[in-house]
Amino acid sequence: MKFYKVLPDLSRKSHMAIWHQALRQQWSAEDLDWSRPQRITSPRLKDQMARVLTPVLMGEQAALYSVSGLIPVLGLNGEVESQFYLTTWAVDEARHTELFARYYGRLDREPLSIRRFRSGYLFQSQIVSTQPAEWLAGVLVSEVLAKLLLEDFMNLDLDPLLSDICAGILKDEARHLGFNQIYMEDRFKDLYLQGPAQVEAATTHLRNRIQRVLDCVPPMFDEVDKDLAAIGIDRRRIFAELESGANRRLARSIERGRRAAEGLQDLSSAEDAVTEQG
Repeated sequence: MKFYKVLPDLSRKSHMAIWHQALRQQWSAEDLDWSRPQRITSPRLKDQMARVLTPVLMGEQAALYSVSGLIPVLGLNGEVESQFYLTTWAVDEARHTELFARYYGRLDREPLSIRRFRSGYLFQSQIVSTQPAEWLAGVLVSEVLAKLLLEDFMNLDLDPLLSDICAGILKDEARHLGFNQIYMEDRFKDLYLQGPAQVEAATTHLRNRIQRVLDCVPPMFDEVDKDLAAIGIDRRRIFAELESGANRRLARSIERGRRAAEGLQDLSSAEDAVTEQG
């Protein structure tokens, strides 16, 4: 085991602020009322929900594994402030995994197996990376997708407990996306100070990475197409908003990094970054 004698840079206010925000906003599955009557009683709807929730659960589990792997990487890089935040991100993903595991028990159903949902595993495999910026670009797609689906579940109001689960997770997802923005802005500020060649190379690489992950979404939707339609979720609208949302967020971070490098504005505060993502 390696130990890194590096203290956090407390002057990185946005990184420290979002870490403190994450600490203050922790919550538990035990905070929800699991005794409420189940509104989803139709066996057919239970089957459909079990299939549609599979990519959401898979995303939470995959994020837990990949975030946990990046924590020592950030320590090795001396990015201790970001390392601090990722410890809370891992806790968030563990909580989300537990929440959906409990909800599957409430439905008395199981998620789709890897044999029946290979496209979902391919999607997640495109996100994993040991490079923080590369991983954040890929996970941007997964986080925005989860956000869009959970918002739809809340709007459909299929089950009050599911709506409460989604509401809690959406607050966490806004914070994850806020950290993504803070980290990427900081990264591109440094790249702009290094020179245009570095900016162009990083921009092209991360945009291509986002596109590769996006390309894996339609096959995943194909697997649950009829279920999405039956529940009332428009996959075409979701994908259009996903594609524009992921690319818009990266472009915004790049532009703000440029403006910060040129002294035209400060990097986003933690509060502003999270508010923009909520």
